[in-house]
Amino acid sequence: MSFAREDESLSARFTVTIPSNAKVGEYTVRAFASSTATGTTRFDTGYQDIEYPHIQRRQVIKPSEASVKVVDVKSTPNVKVGYVVGVGDQVPPAIEQLGAKVTFIDQDELAWGDLSKYDVVMTGVRAYERRADLRAYNRRLLDYAERGGTVIVQYNKMEFNQAQYGPHPARVSGNRVSDEHAPVNVLLPNHPVFNYPNKIGLATWTNWTQERGLYFLGEKDPRYVDLVSMVDSFRDNPGEKLGSLVEGKVGKGRWIYVGLGLWRQLPAGTDGAYQLLANLLSLPKTLP
Repeated sequence: MSFAREDESLSARFTVTIPSNAKVGEYTVRAFASSTATGTTRFDTGYQDIEYPHIQRRQVIKPSEASVKVVDVKSTPNVKVGYVVGVGDQVPPAIEQLGAKVTFIDQDELAWGDLSKYDVVMTGVRAYERRADLRAYNRRLLDYAERGGTVIVQYNKMEFNQAQYGPHPARVSGNRVSDEHAPVNVLLPNHPVFNYPNKIGLATWTNWTQERGLYFLGEKDPRYVDLVSMVDSFRDNPGEKLGSLVEGKVGKGRWIYVGLGLWRQLPAGTDGAYQLLANLLSLPKTLP
C-alpha cells in the first residue's frame, strides 16, 4: 500500500486458511505491516477509541491479533435455519460455522411466509422483548411446530410472561446458575439432543464462561419436560434449578426453551456449546 497523505486510509484484504491437519485447540493469528521506506519499522498494534459525552476521548492500544479455535464438533449437513434476531445476538455466525444455512425472518415472513422450508426456526436472545412482530405472529411458530417443525426459543426476560407464547402454559422465572462450573445433571440421557450427532458428556460442560444460564422457565405445564438440572454452588442461590433446557412436544413437532447461555458461550468459543447447538439443530423434524 502506498499512502499519498497523512490522513489517508487504505485497506488490504487477505484470506487465512486453516490447514486440514490442524489439531483441536486455540491459536493466535497475528497481522503486521512493515515500512518499505526503512525496511525495519514494524507496525503490529491497533487501537480502539473510547469516547462518551462525559469523558475525553481515549485510545486503548491492542495487539493486532485474533484468536481462532479448532473445535471437535460434528454437524448435520444442509440444515436450513430460520432465525428471528434478538438483542445483541451473535448466535447466527456460530450456526453458519456449523455449516447450516441461516435466513433472517422479517415481519412479512412471520406474517405469511412459508416456514415449512426451514428445518429449524430459532428465536434470538430476548426476541420477545425486542420484536413486536414476533409477539403478534407467534401463533405461526406454534403452527409450524405442530406440523413437525422444531422451534428453539433462547432465553427471554419477564416480558415473555405477558402472554402465553409457548405451546403450553409456562412462565419465565428469575432462576439462574451463576457458577459456570456447576455440574449439569442430564435427566433424559437417551434423548437425541444428547446423542446425535455429538455425544454429550462431561467434557461438553467444561470451560464455560461467566455462568451456566439465566431466566430459566419456571412454573410450567406438566407437558413440558426438563432435560437437565443443576445446583448452583453459591449458598444464596440454593436448590435444584430446572427450566434451563425444556422441551414441549406439540403435534408432530417440538418447542424447546434454552436458558443455557449459548449466546455467551458461542462467541467465547466454548467447545461444548457448539456441540450442543449442533445437536439442537439436528433434532428430527418429525416425532415418531
